[in-house]
Order: sequence, then C-alpha cells, then structure tokens
Amino acid sequence: LSDAPVAGAVVINKNASTTIARYVDRATGHIYDIDLVTLQKTKVTNQTLPKIYEAYFRGDGNAVLLRFLKDDSDVVENLSLILAPPKITATSSLESDLLYTVISTALRGDINSVVVGSGDTLIYSLKDTPSIVTSSFNGSNFKTLINSPFTDWRLAVSSNSLTVYTKASYAVPGYAYSLNISGGVLNKIIGPFNALTALLNTQGNRVLYSYLNGNEFVSFVKNISSDDITELSVATLAEKCVWSKKKPATVFCGAPSNMAGVNEPDNWYRGVSAFSDRIWSFDTETDIAQVLIEPSVVLDTDIDVIEPKLSLNEDYLIFINKTDLSLWALKLEEL
Repeated sequence: LSDAPVAGAVVINKNASTTIARYVDRATGHIYDIDLVTLQKTKVTNQTLPKIYEAYFRGDGNAVLLRFLKDDSDVVENLSLILAPPKITATSSLESDLLYTVISTALRGDINSVVVGSGDTLIYSLKDTPSIVTSSFNGSNFKTLINSPFTDWRLAVSSNSLTVYTKASYAVPGYAYSLNISGGVLNKIIGPFNALTALLNTQGNRVLYSYLNGNEFVSFVKNISSDDITELSVATLAEKCVWSKKKPATVFCGAPSNMAGVNEPDNWYRGVSAFSDRIWSFDTETDIAQVLIEPSVVLDTDIDVIEPKLSLNEDYLIFINKTDLSLWALKLEEL
C-alpha cells in the first residue's frame, strides 16, 4: 500500500462498500487514505510534522496520537490530532477542498507503551512510574487505572481487558497479567517465562503467549476458563498476532520460518535482526492451522510483520513490514 515508511495505520469503512487503510507518513506526518479495492490514494491532511516514529489511530480513524522526537533531541513529544471531514460540495475540486480540519492537543506525561481502547479511549503506561492510565484522545478524562510495584509495562488491548506484560528479554523471566479497563487489580495469567509476550483474545477467555524454552521459541494458547493449553504448530511472538472478533478462537499471525538466533527477541527489538514471516491463521478450538501466504515465495519479498490489524468485516488484514516500515494489506478469504 505504501513503499514510503509509515508510522501507523488503521482500517476503516467509509461506507458499506468502501474499506480504507488510513496511515501516517513517517517522514512528513501527512495522513493518507488508500481504497483497498481500487488502491486509489487520497491525502487527508497536509500539516507537516516531520519524523513521526509512532502513530496510534482511534478506531474510526478520525483521531490519532503522534509520537516524535522534539528538535532531534531525546525528548518525546505526544501530539493528539482530532480530524474533522471536509464539507464537500459540487464545486469542491482542489486538493485543499478535500483536506480534513485538524485540532491538535499535546498530551501530558512521559508516555511509554500505548494502546487504543474502544470509543475515544487511549491507554498508556507512564515511563519510570508504576502507573497505567487512560484518557480521551484530546487528553481529557484522565484516569489512573492502577499503580503497581513494577514499571516499564507493555500493553495489548482486547475488548474490555488489557494484557499487561513485562518487556520481553531472553535473559529475564517475564510475567503477563490481565486488567479490566474500568480499573481493578492485576490478575496473573502467565509466567515466569523468559522472553514472554502475550495477547488476550477479544472475549478475554484465551491467551496467546510465546516464550524462550531453552534455545528455541514456543507458542501456546491457554483457555483461561478450562486451563487447557494448546501448542501452536509454529512459534511466533504474540505481538505479531491479532485475534478475530467474529471468531474469538481464531488468531492471525505473522510467523517466522525460523526464530532461532542468539539474544532474541532483544536483537529484533533493537533492529539488529529481522524475520521472514509466513502469514497464518490458527483456529485454536479445532487446532487447524493454515498458511495464508508466504511472501518470500509468492512476492519474492521478506516481510517481518508488526502491528497487524483486521478490517471491521475481517476481509482484510493490514500490517507493517518492520524491515522497511512499508504498509501492506492481505485480502482474506472466508475461513
């Protein structure tokens, strides 16, 4: 969808027949729409904000949190944009007539890990503090979900539950917890395992997790209600996956053909190493696994999947290639 590096993307439905991938250009901060059927690209904003390295869209695509380094320093700025669609008339013909109006707000706090909740909710951990907080995209409705003895949390969202886990490292045992977005206490679900990553499904009753077992990675799905555990046929990192909402026992993943390597996933996080993924679907209820595409064979391109997202109808899977930050989409057949 985009050869140029992107900072983040979302899939939205503009109408009953049009599915759009909306993304932020990393170099300029400009926002674009791409029709996933026609591949027509439309510029949404032209407000230049250079060197955006992370972008988190609200579910409807009309709000986005941009993260960038201020003036080539190590200070991270967090700027939230609210986008208002243009009022198109019969005489609207210039590109400027089609641009969205932007209202920007700087978010307070030294933000670490960020995820997008339902509605207008941002959820993030504050760096070097034990706090996990929520707010609206414009920074209002600020609320502390929990303070804990630990810091440097990683977050993943699934419906009304958060997966809260320690930063994965081959050298350190990790833990994963669930936390209700309305607040409460951390409930341990997995751990301790070295290099642990985890992701709850949309109903909060299954958790996909991966960890380093000796010298190799393994991936499992645990049914939290029954405590049944199923090993996936291939290993991957949980953050390379996204759970289906329509079929809560099905998960889509980018899975490397070989995850072996020294000091993983630490080297992968630092950008020292890269993976070549196949795209899989796993039905964790029937234990059926299916390869959807192997990009290295079909496209002669190595794709290292990050930030996978499903369209509302789950007929498209979009993701970013970590190697060059290009944006991709895969048309999904009915499973």
